[in-house]
Amino acid sequence: MYRFLLRPSWVLLHVTVVATIVLMINLGLWQFDRYQERLDFNEIVSARIEAQPQDLNELLLEIETGTMTANEAEWLNIFASGEYLDEQTVNAVNRSQGGFSGVDPLTPMRIAGGNQLVLVNRGFIAQSAQNQEFAQAPVGTVEILGRVRVSEVRKTGGLSDPADGVLKEVINIDLDRLGQQIQGLNTEIFIEVLKSNPADSMLLVPIADPILSSGSHLSYTAQWFIFSVFVAAGWVVVVRRKLKSS
Repeated sequence: MYRFLLRPSWVLLHVTVVATIVLMINLGLWQFDRYQERLDFNEIVSARIEAQPQDLNELLLEIETGTMTANEAEWLNIFASGEYLDEQTVNAVNRSQGGFSGVDPLTPMRIAGGNQLVLVNRGFIAQSAQNQEFAQAPVGTVEILGRVRVSEVRKTGGLSDPADGVLKEVINIDLDRLGQQIQGLNTEIFIEVLKSNPADSMLLVPIADPILSSGSHLSYTAQWFIFSVFVAAGWVVVVRRKLKSS
């Protein structure tokens, strides 16, 4: 009665069905792992951005001595004071915020008290803003409240910046690359400004907080598992129809 299931064409069908189900289950498990990773990331970032700010010089010392890694410091709030080196400003282009495209001016700051040179992302300027090039950094001693970020990595398939020469615009905030033209730059972290005293250019708005959503990973997990059930059910239907027609 079931001998037809051993025919080559049916064996091929069985193998295809099993392989498809295994693939879909693994894709579902992969999406679930991504979901868990996102939850863990959200929890870590939420705790760090809600933490009390600490002195940037102390944090830099912890990173330098190995007490803390740059990745462990990312998203922490800091306070610092220093002087901008406005002539070495580089614009990070192809940025978007609030539905607008624009640029982030990156200006090195000589940190008071420790003499460290740290890159500061001073905010976002919408493409529609007039005279972007005149968003000059404040002169003299500036006090900032900001959050720690680490060097950006080029995304797969994304554009890269030239490896040589002096850049006035960059796609990625690659600290090692910028360190080639900004002598003495700390290449472990950079700072995103939340508040500045005195205030920076009116063209600038603070960088938006990170989006801490769980994304679509959980729904994709359910979809892949449901698809695998459909494939198994389809195989059962096909076999039953064959039995009835025999």
